[in-house]
Amino acid sequence: MNKDIFKALLLGASVLGTDMAQADWTDGLGDLWDDAGKVGKEWGEKGKEWGKETWDKAKDEWNKAKERWDNLDVNYELMQAFGGDVDEESALIGRFYDLKQPIREGAKAMHRQGVVEKIREFDEKKWDQRVFADYYSPEVRLYAPYFYLPRCKASYGPEAFQCNEQEDDRKVAPSGWVVVYRGVVTAPESGFFRFVGMGDDTLMVRFNNKLVLEAGWSIPTRGDMVLGTKRTYQEEMISNKNKRAFYQYKQTPHWNRVLGGIPAGEVFKVKKGEKYPIEILVSEIPGNEFGFCLLVEKVKSPGTAPRGIVPADKSPELALFRTNESKPDFSAIERALTVGDKDFRVKGFMEGPPFKDDSPVWKVDYAAAQEQGIFDSIFGMFRNDNTAMGKRRK
Repeated sequence: MNKDIFKALLLGASVLGTDMAQADWTDGLGDLWDDAGKVGKEWGEKGKEWGKETWDKAKDEWNKAKERWDNLDVNYELMQAFGGDVDEESALIGRFYDLKQPIREGAKAMHRQGVVEKIREFDEKKWDQRVFADYYSPEVRLYAPYFYLPRCKASYGPEAFQCNEQEDDRKVAPSGWVVVYRGVVTAPESGFFRFVGMGDDTLMVRFNNKLVLEAGWSIPTRGDMVLGTKRTYQEEMISNKNKRAFYQYKQTPHWNRVLGGIPAGEVFKVKKGEKYPIEILVSEIPGNEFGFCLLVEKVKSPGTAPRGIVPADKSPELALFRTNESKPDFSAIERALTVGDKDFRVKGFMEGPPFKDDSPVWKVDYAAAQEQGIFDSIFGMFRNDNTAMGKRRK
């Protein structure tokens, strides 16, 4: 076809270059027109073929791109609350463990009370990651700038850490799992503070190498698995000795009714600009419902901190504990719980206490964390060239 086009162009140039007064110029123009028509027809037929081929390729690429985008969208939504897989400027780094699946000879699968006992051992050994090193852990790490997840299905946890997505993955059921977050934070101001939080089943916070908050359906340091000792635990926490509080909110009716509210932890003192190691553990044991929140309260002194069960109309709006300017978006979290063909929501998407929009930022210092050995060989050595010492989501 290129030959024909060239022939037509030559013919055209010859005709147009001829003296227009010659008698045969119209015949030459007619021949040119006929040749051009033949070329155009052939070009049109080829164009249809090429166009269809190009369109099919473009459509195929579009479908592939859409599939990648849909997967990316699902993965992005799943990152809400447990953390993202992108190297955040300031966030705590979390690792997931399935205590039901030992990966070393001699280790035992943990179920229910066994999970509680293993967490207690972890605390007694000063949060030594070797306690969990015998159990399956996916390579994905997540960066969490805050901890706030309304009541949902326990299977959301493994999903967020990309478990069960590949055919050769170990299958992780929604029960008996633990996530540990670590980092070093910079105090935004000086004074006395205490964490206020809840975890279903367990939330534990270790600040400056000391356990300062333990809350939830399970209290591992006591060996508690169920609610049988709930009242005893509450009485101890709100006693004159401990001077803790259980804050109730209109947005947390289930936690108010079953656990008496959201408990406050032990008061600690910080100095503005100084850096403190922090570790946070969340766990699901039976595998039913899950959720957590972590707030922080500034108090005048340990002796003046509120205590007792505080009703909803008197509970203060506290600061969200966060490590950068991010904050929970209820609509985004709800989308996260309804990605793909799954719905992780439970009974009205409740249990989300209010928090201050201008909550201070406890900025993470990665260099200080590395210097202090927060990221040990078991948790994973910190590497700037990889995401959270593990692999990115696929």
